[in-house]
Amino acid sequence: MKIISLITATEWLSAHLLPCFYKQVLGVSCPMCGCQRGFLLLLQGDASAAVVQFPPLVAWGVSVIAALVLLSVRKLSRRAIQILLLANLFILLCNGVYQNCR
Repeated sequence: MKIISLITATEWLSAHLLPCFYKQVLGVSCPMCGCQRGFLLLLQGDASAAVVQFPPLVAWGVSVIAALVLLSVRKLSRRAIQILLLANLFILLCNGVYQNCR
Protein backbone atom coordinates (compact mmCIF):
# COMPACT_ATOMS: atom_id res chain seq x y z
CA MET A 1 0.00 0.00 0.00
CA LYS A 2 1.39 3.36 -1.04
CA ILE A 3 1.16 6.33 1.35
CA ILE A 4 1.15 9.78 -0.22
CA SER A 5 2.86 12.40 1.88
CA LEU A 6 1.45 15.88 2.36
CA ILE A 7 4.48 17.35 0.59
CA THR A 8 3.85 15.20 -2.50
CA ALA A 9 0.16 16.09 -2.43
CA THR A 10 0.82 19.83 -2.20
CA GLU A 11 3.39 19.62 -5.00
CA TRP A 12 0.83 17.85 -7.19
CA LEU A 13 -1.91 20.33 -6.28
CA SER A 14 0.30 23.35 -7.01
CA ALA A 15 1.11 21.91 -10.45
CA HIS A 16 -2.58 21.27 -11.22
CA LEU A 17 -4.42 24.44 -10.13
CA LEU A 18 -7.57 25.04 -12.14
CA PRO A 19 -7.85 28.33 -14.04
CA CYS A 20 -10.75 30.58 -13.09
CA PHE A 21 -13.39 30.14 -15.78
CA TYR A 22 -15.26 33.20 -14.52
CA LYS A 23 -12.17 35.39 -14.88
CA GLN A 24 -11.31 33.96 -18.30
CA VAL A 25 -14.79 34.59 -19.70
CA LEU A 26 -15.80 37.85 -17.98
CA GLY A 27 -12.36 39.31 -17.29
CA VAL A 28 -13.10 40.09 -13.64
CA SER A 29 -12.25 38.18 -10.48
CA CYS A 30 -14.91 35.96 -8.98
CA PRO A 31 -15.69 35.95 -5.22
CA MET A 32 -13.73 32.69 -4.90
CA CYS A 33 -10.56 34.03 -6.57
CA GLY A 34 -7.57 32.90 -4.55
CA CYS A 35 -9.36 30.02 -2.87
CA GLN A 36 -7.21 27.26 -4.38
CA ARG A 37 -3.97 29.11 -3.68
CA GLY A 38 -5.16 29.97 -0.16
CA PHE A 39 -5.98 26.35 0.69
CA LEU A 40 -2.68 25.23 -0.82
CA LEU A 41 -0.79 27.71 1.37
CA LEU A 42 -2.79 26.49 4.37
CA LEU A 43 -1.83 22.89 3.59
CA GLN A 44 1.79 23.99 3.37
CA GLY A 45 1.49 25.48 6.87
CA ASP A 46 1.62 29.17 5.93
CA ALA A 47 -1.63 30.36 7.55
CA SER A 48 -0.87 34.10 7.38
CA ALA A 49 -0.10 33.97 3.64
CA ALA A 50 -3.24 31.85 3.13
CA VAL A 51 -5.41 34.50 4.79
CA VAL A 52 -3.77 37.26 2.74
CA GLN A 53 -4.38 35.24 -0.44
CA PHE A 54 -8.01 34.39 0.42
CA PRO A 55 -9.45 36.35 3.41
CA PRO A 56 -12.72 34.35 3.68
CA LEU A 57 -10.66 31.45 5.09
CA VAL A 58 -10.92 33.17 8.47
CA ALA A 59 -14.72 33.28 8.28
CA TRP A 60 -14.85 29.66 7.15
CA GLY A 61 -12.63 28.60 10.03
CA VAL A 62 -14.74 30.51 12.55
CA SER A 63 -17.91 29.01 11.05
CA VAL A 64 -16.58 25.46 11.29
CA ILE A 65 -15.51 26.01 14.90
CA ALA A 66 -18.87 27.61 15.76
CA ALA A 67 -20.76 24.73 14.12
CA LEU A 68 -18.69 22.15 16.01
CA VAL A 69 -19.22 23.95 19.32
CA LEU A 70 -22.97 24.27 18.70
CA LEU A 71 -23.11 20.63 17.63
CA SER A 72 -21.29 19.51 20.77
CA VAL A 73 -23.79 21.30 23.03
CA ARG A 74 -26.68 20.14 20.85
CA LYS A 75 -27.69 23.69 19.91
CA LEU A 76 -26.99 23.46 16.16
CA SER A 77 -30.39 24.46 14.88
CA ARG A 78 -31.61 25.16 11.38
CA ARG A 79 -31.55 28.87 12.21
CA ALA A 80 -27.90 28.74 13.35
CA ILE A 81 -26.92 27.00 10.11
CA GLN A 82 -28.79 29.65 8.10
CA ILE A 83 -27.02 32.45 9.95
CA LEU A 84 -23.59 30.87 9.40
CA LEU A 85 -24.32 30.31 5.70
CA LEU A 86 -25.63 33.85 5.16
CA ALA A 87 -22.64 35.35 6.98
CA ASN A 88 -20.25 33.35 4.79
CA LEU A 89 -22.14 34.32 1.63
CA PHE A 90 -21.93 37.99 2.62
CA ILE A 91 -18.20 37.68 3.27
CA LEU A 92 -17.68 35.96 -0.10
CA LEU A 93 -19.55 38.76 -1.87
CA CYS A 94 -17.45 41.36 -0.05
CA ASN A 95 -14.34 39.46 -1.13
CA GLY A 96 -15.53 39.59 -4.74
CA VAL A 97 -16.00 43.35 -4.54
CA TYR A 98 -12.62 43.75 -2.85
CA GLN A 99 -10.86 41.60 -5.48
CA ASN A 100 -12.21 43.76 -8.30
CA CYS A 101 -11.77 47.19 -6.69
CA ARG A 102 -8.13 46.98 -5.64
